[in-house]
Amino acid sequence: MAKFVKKDGASFTMDQVRQIAAALSADAQQPGQAEADQRDVALIEEGRKFMASETGRCTECHQFRKKDEEATAPDLTGYGSREWLIGIISNPKHERLYGRRNDRMPAFGEEKILDAHAIEMIADWLRGSETKTAAARP
Repeated sequence: MAKFVKKDGASFTMDQVRQIAAALSADAQQPGQAEADQRDVALIEEGRKFMASETGRCTECHQFRKKDEEATAPDLTGYGSREWLIGIISNPKHERLYGRRNDRMPAFGEEKILDAHAIEMIADWLRGSETKTAAARP
């Protein structure tokens, strides 16, 4: 990935980078981005197309919005979404994410370092969201 970004990604225009960022941001369904997502529908769609294009080539390695049994890199579907973050914090070694390529991040949920509530609160905090679980706890 780093080699691709340095070599091929360096040739992406700022418009192409904005398109990718818009597509990933929209897929994450960030509450603070809802207005921008509604306004930038065309930019988001261009980003989704670019990610799958011969130039963007993101989907050569990453699964994004459709099943790809041959994907060799983490699934970008919902990248940054609440569910994606809960998954990555709970178990980055899950096959949808980094699998055996995860060499640094602990599986906070799998290894019982954090409970589900704590992981959900971290995901909500990272997203800048109100904690959905805070009201449920005393």
